[in-house]
Amino acid sequence: MSAAGLLHPEGPGSLVGDRAVVTGAARGIGAQIAIELATAGAHVTAFDVREPADTIASIRGAGGSADGAVVDVTDFSAVQKAMGDAGSDGARLDILVTCAAIYGNTTSITDLSESEVDAVLGVNVKGTMWCMKAALPLLRAHGGRVVCIGSVAGKVGGVLAGPHYVASKGAVHAMVKWLAKTEAENGIHANGIAPGVVDTEMIVGQGYVPEYCPLGRLAEPQEIARAAAFLASPAASYLTGTIVDVNGGYSMA
Repeated sequence: MSAAGLLHPEGPGSLVGDRAVVTGAARGIGAQIAIELATAGAHVTAFDVREPADTIASIRGAGGSADGAVVDVTDFSAVQKAMGDAGSDGARLDILVTCAAIYGNTTSITDLSESEVDAVLGVNVKGTMWCMKAALPLLRAHGGRVVCIGSVAGKVGGVLAGPHYVASKGAVHAMVKWLAKTEAENGIHANGIAPGVVDTEMIVGQGYVPEYCPLGRLAEPQEIARAAAFLASPAASYLTGTIVDVNGGYSMA
């Protein structure tokens, strides 16, 4: 995780003056998204069920602006309080990126337990929904951008993922489209990203091979983060309701 040489660029991709909340920001894709948004000039508030201190330190150490909170996204009251704190003292909220997710331990429906289904759907679906709900009053004040991290698994029925994970990410994609339609009149843009397999701690040991896609390798977290930063920026001003494939050619639909 690197934030070396943070810049605050000018131009259509600049986020200077924007305030962003990123969930799942303690490690992996979420941490890199937080860093990428800060690189573009945003003040970033990092949410995670783990302490996001390393992400905050990386951003601040490179000259960026960040704070954070330990938040369980399945607990709406906790999400609402943390979101309110992020937008307190008259501070605006311009960007929400929902990245908090869990994979589960089971890929076969035969061995799937109710507790694991509840856990995966709770974080991936309910957590995304609660973050949207809590952020909307702040985003509606002047328009804003929402980026939700889905998965190629939710588009093609999985790579090696289980049915609960596949269903959860398909639901995230559907929520993006719902939000884009219902909040367009309030100036809110909502888009998603469907990553392929990314070289993160969450998927280590899942059995993916480099040849799973035409590009012949796993993605790096920063490659997903760059797409998220674009969707969160004014450069994506006419994009809404879109799920962007960033999967090395695994899915070309």
